[in-house]
Amino acid sequence: MAGFDADRYLRLIGEQWARDGGGSGRLPRDPVLAAAAAALVAVDAMTIADAQALIAGYAPAPPPGQDQRHPAGRETGQLAAPSRPDEAQLRVVPCERVLELPGGRLAIHYVAFTSDATTLRVDLQFDEPPGCLPSGHRLPEWARRFGVTDSRGTIAAAQFSGGGRIGDRAWRGRYEVRPQLAADAAWIELLGKRVELTARPAGIQTRVESLPAQVPAVRHLWERVATLNDFHDPHLALDATIAGLVAAGALEAAAPVIGQARAVLCALRPGGSGPAGRPPGLAEPWRSLLARWGQRGGPVREIAVGAVTPPFDGVTAAVIGLESGDEHFSIAVELTPGVRMGLPYSDLPAQQHLTWWAVDDLGNYYLGEQGSWNPGGERQRGAIGFWPALDERAASIDLLPTATAARAVIRVPCARTGKPKNLQTGLVRKLARPEDGTLS
Repeated sequence: MAGFDADRYLRLIGEQWARDGGGSGRLPRDPVLAAAAAALVAVDAMTIADAQALIAGYAPAPPPGQDQRHPAGRETGQLAAPSRPDEAQLRVVPCERVLELPGGRLAIHYVAFTSDATTLRVDLQFDEPPGCLPSGHRLPEWARRFGVTDSRGTIAAAQFSGGGRIGDRAWRGRYEVRPQLAADAAWIELLGKRVELTARPAGIQTRVESLPAQVPAVRHLWERVATLNDFHDPHLALDATIAGLVAAGALEAAAPVIGQARAVLCALRPGGSGPAGRPPGLAEPWRSLLARWGQRGGPVREIAVGAVTPPFDGVTAAVIGLESGDEHFSIAVELTPGVRMGLPYSDLPAQQHLTWWAVDDLGNYYLGEQGSWNPGGERQRGAIGFWPALDERAASIDLLPTATAARAVIRVPCARTGKPKNLQTGLVRKLARPEDGTLS
């Protein structure tokens, strides 16, 4: 990289963006500048502090009281600086209990006790499709909110959050209980029913693995391809990444990996300048991922996990549960400290980059995407969705949060073990993505 001026390179990008109308309401941030800066930092062509300062120079000042930084890097006042999650802070109890109620049924899959919340993961099955009731609500009163007590004498209220497709009788979601219930409760009572809390998630294993050394430019290139949750055009971001790596001398312009990366991204996110079709000669995990990409038909089930990983590259992951549906599966997760899982937006946070992979016991790979998310610098929590759909033949799935030098492995048994007592076939439904018309 001798003779390469990273500062000048980025300034030329920023100036071109400004000439093209950047900084306006239509283009408040420059994804090309952010992607190029991240690439140059990844190959040590410049420091992250210098990149942050340069990007900030091209960012318009936010309106008073408004923070326009990338959500993944934003500090919020909602979460106090926490300690590392551990087994004492997380308890997840499998239930698979169905309660028969007037006008429907409530299936409780598991109860999760974390450091700051108590939640019930549930399915609702109504005798009639939810609609506008005389009260003005979509759901009957018992489904919206109810009281909960526990064996320690805590009195609390549970509020439903979730949804279903318009016209469906089956809804999926969770109840958040406030105040929190006692983490060591032996039972809870709700809607006149007692639910024993004696079971434990079965067969969950965790470990940490070191990753083999990789050329930094190649590693960053594939991290860019694997980022599916961008707020920007992923093809534009990849082109900027490639251009920056080539300009810095970290990659040869004719390197085969560049064509492979473009082709893979075109398969994952159609569009861009890459060739159509699956590129030959791909190594795992990409070969397996693309072979099944877009497949549906996943099993519909909820699995209690309740596992905390050892630290890997300074990160600790707590996985609460796994939800599988027709199109994909997802996990509820908490990370300490905060990490970066997408393209830097404007502030280029100095956080560990994390890519979520998964592989089942049949050798099928899955790629994770950040879903609904509660950001923060010290702790983050939310959902990670994986595509394609889980292979219904799989007996176990390894969740693989992957950092720079290490990854964690959380092995979760996923073979069907039977339905909860009295669970009707109609209670489980196809898991819908938000664009399918879910309601909340």
